[in-house]
Amino acid sequence: MVRTQVYIPEDLYSQALVVAQIRGVSVSVVLREGLAKEVGRVKKSKKGGLFSNLAGALKNGPRNMSGRVNDIYK
Repeated sequence: MVRTQVYIPEDLYSQALVVAQIRGVSVSVVLREGLAKEVGRVKKSKKGGLFSNLAGALKNGPRNMSGRVNDIYK
């Protein structure tokens, strides 16, 4: 495990301390779990991101776009 130092607002630390006391774990555990959850959420959102949405849109488009372009520019 890597040791690091992070500055967080006092109110956030107080809330993390309360959660840790309720769960019977350290504040470090609460912070690690919160960070892991956030990182996992970001990774999941990138899987179905912009390129995935564009691929879905293109899949449902017209089959022969070149013919349509020629018709448009006549």
